[in-house]
Amino acid sequence: METAYSPIAVFCYCILLLILVLAWKVFNWAWLTPKKLEKRLKEQGLRGNPYKLLYGDFKENSTLFKEAHSKPINLSGDFVPRVIPHFCAVVKKYGKW
Repeated sequence: METAYSPIAVFCYCILLLILVLAWKVFNWAWLTPKKLEKRLKEQGLRGNPYKLLYGDFKENSTLFKEAHSKPINLSGDFVPRVIPHFCAVVKKYGKW
């Protein structure tokens, strides 16, 4: 006895399979790969900010930048904290310059 498959059903299953494969690839790219890399770096002794999906440290960096620009410039010649405050904060938190 032959089983007849509807062409529409086969097409829908193919589209569903394609969507699932693409969703897996995006999940792997956006979450699994960065978390694996973060784990490997920690195993090697490199510390850093934890991975945050899509936006990363953008909020923290923009807050630090706004704070740095709200203060007047020091006349001592140390302009680095004003130009790259996020870099100075990371160095303070995790290690040497």
